[in-house]
This record gives sequence, structure tokens and C-alpha cells, in this order.
Amino acid sequence: MLPAVSYGGPPTLGKPIFADFRRANETVLAYCAAMKIRFTLCAAMLLLAPRAGAEPGATRVARWAGDAQGAFVLMFDDSWPSHFQVAAPELAKRGLTATFYINPGKGEYLKFRGEWESNVWKQGQAYGVHTLTHKGVKDAADAAREIGECARIIRGIVPGTQNKLVSYARPGVGKGAWNITDAEESAVLAKCQLINRPPFTGHGAVYHLKTAAEMLALADQASANSGMEYLVIHGVERLKPHWSYQDFWALKQTIFLPLLDGLKERRDRGALWIADHIAVHQYERERDTATVQVRAATAQQIAVTLHSKTAPQLYDQPLTLITTVPAAWPKCRVTQGTNQLPCAVAGGVVKYPALPNGPPVTLVPEN
Repeated sequence: MLPAVSYGGPPTLGKPIFADFRRANETVLAYCAAMKIRFTLCAAMLLLAPRAGAEPGATRVARWAGDAQGAFVLMFDDSWPSHFQVAAPELAKRGLTATFYINPGKGEYLKFRGEWESNVWKQGQAYGVHTLTHKGVKDAADAAREIGECARIIRGIVPGTQNKLVSYARPGVGKGAWNITDAEESAVLAKCQLINRPPFTGHGAVYHLKTAAEMLALADQASANSGMEYLVIHGVERLKPHWSYQDFWALKQTIFLPLLDGLKERRDRGALWIADHIAVHQYERERDTATVQVRAATAQQIAVTLHSKTAPQLYDQPLTLITTVPAAWPKCRVTQGTNQLPCAVAGGVVKYPALPNGPPVTLVPEN
């Protein structure tokens, strides 16, 4: 048995191989669907040059899914109608995922409840808790109701979220409207299995960041630092249907659409993994405690196990593994449990998703 390998920081990137990208990407997406992966692994079949001196079987955990250089999260607050009228359809056109922080007891949500219950999440979007009414909380008991009921409604709408982590964002309310301590809030979040998102400060569209160039610079910062960045959007400009008003802090479409196009371009060339907040949170926690045990490495088979010190019930985001295979392998098949993925090989390296704390992963050559 070979020694265990743990996550050792961002990889040194080689030249991506773009040959037959579309077909390879379709194969990976089918595999991700089978494993119920919540992210779009658009560049999962892009292969990197192996590290100098790497022996067959050498395996490392990519810093971000698909070995992207950074991660980026789009967040939309307050259940505004422009979210289902403009934002979600435009995201879906580009295969992008965002997190929508909803208020199921708020007037705009109630009027268009069917859109949230039947359409938005089916376009590949995630929901987050933003309290029931966005009016604040009177005390700890009221906070448990405002936060807990919103979480309950989300889990009742979106399949597969029961007993799973859900993202949370405290709403911005007037002075004197938020009457619990941070400790009391944290206790409610823990009870409801909610994960607090990063703060709004410095990351609000319209309020802090005015142009697409400023917003994309934030995304580029994530790539440059091999880190995670995010943008919080409220309303989006509504051109059709024509209403007499726009939603709160409406981001003009002349900014919003180029922003999405820029994010898609960065995703497609492997610079960014764009996912919902919980997927990014899970990947980061799993990665930082991950170890890979190489159990066999022969000319006929490579076998590895992937473990993480996270609770499997709550942390079930596949990690991207990168394994060196024998030079004689033209391509290979990766198997974990009942899931199989045919993979191209370039420079003796293959990249693939694997579930932590799941069955062993085997790689075998294919002609």
C-alpha cells in the first residue's frame, strides 16, 4: 500500500487539452447527474501536464472543482420578481448557477409563489434562507420562527434538501428591528443546519460595485488568489414585461448580461468554478481535511480511497481528483460504486470527480 496523500495547496497548471471538449464535457455532465452533483463541472475533462517525477498512481485533490483556478458565487436577495423574470432565465441560458435568498412570507414572493415553487429551482438554481418576512426579529423565539420556517419551506420545495445544509443570509433591516445576539442567531442556524454566507460589505452590486468591469475584477481576484469571491445582487432591470417600477437596486441589463457572459467565458476556460454557496462551502471543508490513499498502482489498475473529516450526510460534494496513469494508457474508465466515467488521458494524467467517504475509486485502461 502506498502512503496517503493529503491536499497540498493549489496545483501548478499545465496547458489544458481542448480536443473534443464538447463530447468530453457531455460525458462528465451525465456522470455528475448520476452522482447528484450540484455543480456544473464544465471543464472536468481538461487535463493537465503531470508534476515532474510523478509516478503512476500519484493522486492529488484539486483546489477547486474541475481544477478551476478560483471559485465564484452569485447571490440574489429578497425574492424580487425580476429574479424569475430575468435573472434565472439568463443564468440558465449560460449554464450558470446562483443562490437565491428568498423570503416566503414577503408580499412579492406570495404573489408569485408558483414561480418559486415550480420554476426557478428547476432551472438549476439554489435557494437560501433570508428569513420568512424580511422584517427583522423580536427575540430568540421569533428568530427561530422567521429563520426556521423559511428553511422548512425551502426543504419542502427543493427535492434532496431534507436534512442537508442550506445557505443563510441575515436580511438588512432597520435600526432596532434585529433583536437577538450573534450567539442566539448561531444557535438557530446550527439547529436548522444552515451555513452563514460571507458578509454583504464590499460585495453588493449597485451599492458597492457599479460596473461589469468592477464585478469581473472581483471574479479575477478569486482566480489570481486561488480563492473564492462572490457578488450580492438585489433587483435586475426588467424590460419585459414592462412594469411601472423596477425592483430594489435594479442592476441594469447592460451591466448584468455582460457580467454573465464574462463569468461564462472564465468558467469555460477553467479560470472559475461558478456554483452555489453550499457547494463551494462543502468543497472547501472537504478538501481541507481530505486524504487520498493509493491502494494499488499497476499497469492494469489504479485504486484509491478518498476520505475527509466531514460528516458524510451533510458534506456530499464530490471533489476533483487528478491521478497520474501509466503512459501506455490511451484512455481509462473511472469507477466509484455504481458510477462509471470514461476519461480521456493526456500526458499521463486524468481528472475526475470522486465522492469523499464513499466507495473506493478504480481506474483501468481502455483501448
